[in-house]
Amino acid sequence: MSNLFDDPNLAASSSIESRIKSLEIKLERAREDVREWTDANADLSRSAAEARAKNQGSGNGFMGALLGSKFRSVMRSGAAASNAAIAKEVAQKRLLIADGKRNAQDIVRTLQTQIKELKQELRTHKAQAKSSTTSKASLIKGKASSIDLLHKLKEAHEAGLLTDDEFQEKRKALVAKI
Repeated sequence: MSNLFDDPNLAASSSIESRIKSLEIKLERAREDVREWTDANADLSRSAAEARAKNQGSGNGFMGALLGSKFRSVMRSGAAASNAAIAKEVAQKRLLIADGKRNAQDIVRTLQTQIKELKQELRTHKAQAKSSTTSKASLIKGKASSIDLLHKLKEAHEAGLLTDDEFQEKRKALVAKI
């Protein structure tokens, strides 16, 4: 009995299916990376907003009222400087996040293209394998009918319907087909 992998089209199809599965796993990881970069951006925005909110109330409250307007002015100046530092840090981190996300998205697109190409190649191999199987089946069917004809030819010869020369000639022709 022959192995399925004796057929090069089936072996290639199996190899392609394996590569597709591997790429689909990588694709899911790349998509997760994109989600992580998106989440990192949201976390950055949230933490920056929280830090600015803390600065906003600087100089107000009991201490501001107790120490006066100069104290509140100094605190507001400090808060403005702190907010500027926060904005600068956020801008730098956003650039890194944007680059990381863009790279992850590029990987996703590349993997999607590779998977699409491999799926097309797989369809081609499967069509070739099906064609090969169909032609093998018709060849086997043709051999079986030739063998049946040999049996009938022998019966006709034994029944005296064919001479020895006729039998040998027709038998050689049928054997050549097999």
